[in-house]
Order: sequence, then structure tokens, then C-alpha cells
Amino acid sequence: MSITREGLFYLAVMGTILVAAIIRQINLLMLLYGVLAGPLLISWSLVRQTLKKVDVARKCPSTVTAGERFRVELTVTNNKRRGSSFSVAARDELKPRGEPNSKIVGTEVYLPYLPVRQPKHASYEGVLDERGLYDFQPIKISTRYPLGLLRTMLRIDRPQRLIVLPRPGRLSPQWQRLWKAEDSDVGGPRRTTGMQDGDFYGLREWRAGDSRSRIHWRTTARRQALTVRQFERKRQMTVALVVDLRLPEKPTPEDRRRVEDVIRFAATVVTDVCREAGRTLSLDIVGRSVKSMHAPSSPQVLEEALKSLALAEPAVKNLLPATLGKLFERLRPGSNLLIVGPRKTTLDDAERFAELVGREDFRAWSTRAATLAPDDALWSQLFQQESR
Repeated sequence: MSITREGLFYLAVMGTILVAAIIRQINLLMLLYGVLAGPLLISWSLVRQTLKKVDVARKCPSTVTAGERFRVELTVTNNKRRGSSFSVAARDELKPRGEPNSKIVGTEVYLPYLPVRQPKHASYEGVLDERGLYDFQPIKISTRYPLGLLRTMLRIDRPQRLIVLPRPGRLSPQWQRLWKAEDSDVGGPRRTTGMQDGDFYGLREWRAGDSRSRIHWRTTARRQALTVRQFERKRQMTVALVVDLRLPEKPTPEDRRRVEDVIRFAATVVTDVCREAGRTLSLDIVGRSVKSMHAPSSPQVLEEALKSLALAEPAVKNLLPATLGKLFERLRPGSNLLIVGPRKTTLDDAERFAELVGREDFRAWSTRAATLAPDDALWSQLFQQESR
């Protein structure tokens, strides 16, 4: 419980009247002081009762995209047996995890009336511009009812987290042509997906070994012969993306900005790869730790990849050589490999990649792997960041 600014003015007036009554010995002023003390005592009693057995619950999404609006709903319940609560304010706050000096953001919702055991709902909308993991702070329930002279506050801890995904940008048509060109030129074995993974383009007669699920019964009945649907075969394309988040020992704000640009670019590429069936995504995020995933494109894979990018932290450690060594062991010949980082990655750097120089697979991939950085002239031609 604390006294409000209005309460301080009220006490100042009461004190002035009391001092005047004592010095001048005026009974009428003493009576007026007693009259003014009554509302203060009533306010002290009621403001304590208002928040007794008041509870709150929060409903919010687990993930949102940076720069996009999201909604949080608060449900406030008065669990007293009798006695409604009035003029209740609930403040909800968010703080980025891992940044002790970061600014806490929050907002407040107002509920004028809380009847007994009847939940009241209030919601607010927000926008977070920076990716990462955010923790909800304890919800602060407060009231100044009835006179605004005193304020009581109750902290209710409802631990919850919110993952802010990086905001994807837009890839230019030149990017699509680049990948198609690389896809048509690569060698190595070609995997094909199942027949029904392709596009339907015609009918043909039944052959031994065909699945019954492909039978086109209407045409079969008309022709009096088993007829099956035929699908176009699609090649399984593997896109290997290595995101190198290495920083210098004394990073500048420009270095950190480049890291965020790289993560947004990676999120855009991942979204583009997972949007089309028949592709396999291989993603390695090299930062404070290494996060690797290899799976066919799907909405679930896209969500997991974006979460990993949202939680990625840059580091000074040189973990890229070890990551590439493991990647080359599992990567199929003919895959598309792209290494992107804040600074241009040069695979012929014998000092940085000393542990891989003697390997045959490293020599083979070093001539085929593409590298990209924000300061490359090709960067702006391939990628544009979306503005809100």
C-alpha cells in the first residue's frame, strides 16, 4: 500500500489545519481536522478489501513474428464470497531474457467493476520489433478505490514466455533463377518423391504393382478397364544453409546489426524453402552453440527453424570448421550449399579451416559452396527487408 499524489496533498491540507488548530487553539479547526480524517480512514479500509482474493490469468500466443501485432487477454476474477471490487487496473510487462539492462515494456488495462465470482476479460495488443525470448513479469493488480488517496497493489506471478520470431523479408526473382540454375546443373544421385507428391497430369491403364488408391473409378467404370491416375515425379532438392554468427572480440553496433540482417535473411530463405514441397532443408546455426536440423520441408520444420533463429546468440568462438566437417559427412552430393555470415566467409582461409584442409570432401565442397554477407554487392540484389 502506498499514498498517491492526491493523498499527499490531502495530508498536507490536514496537517496545515491541525497545526493551525493547535497554535491558534480553534476548536472548529480541530473539528474540521477530524472530519477530514474520516475519509482517509475509510479509504484505507476499503482499498485493502478491494483486492482480497482477486486472481488473474493470462492467455497469449507462444510465438509471434517481429513487427506484427499480437493480442494478449487477461481474465480477472473476484473470488470473494461477497463484496464486489471496483476500479481495478492490471499491468502486464515483458522483459527480454538474457539482457539485464534491457528495458521492460508493458501496458495497463482497466476494469471498472468486478462482480463476485464472475470473470471479467480485458485484452491489449502489442508489437515487438526485436527477435528473441521474452519473459512475462508478474502481473500487477492495483486499485485506488474509493477516493484515490491510497493505492494498494498485488503482484501475481504467472510465469510465461513469448518467442519473437525474426521477420522474414523478400527474395528477388534473381534468387529464384539462381537456385533453379544451380539445381539443374548439379550432379550426383537424384532422389524422387512418391508418385502422389507430384502434380496430377493424366490417366493410364493399370500396371502390376500400382496402388489401389490411385485407381480412377469413374473412368474405370466408363472404359470397363482398370485406369489409374498418373502423377509427375518431382526431384528431391536439398538446400543446405549454414548461418555463421561469429563476432569479433570487440563487436561494434554495426557488427550486431549485421548479425540481425543475417538472421532475417536466413529466416527468409527457410520460409522460401519450406513453402514448396519436395525440398529438404539442412540448417546449421553457428553461434554460442550449434543448432542443426535436417528434414523435408513442412510447416512444422519451418516453425522449428524460425524458433532456432529467434533464439540464436552470436559468439566469438570459431565453431564453423567443426560444423562444416560434420555437415560434409551427411550432405548428399548435388545439394545446394550456402554459407551466410556478418562477414564474408572465405573457405580458402587455411588458418581458420586448418582442421579441414586435408579432407577430400572439404576440397570438393569449397569449390561449389556459395558464400554471402551483408556487405556483398549481390546482397541487395537478392534480398529486401520488409518494412512494417
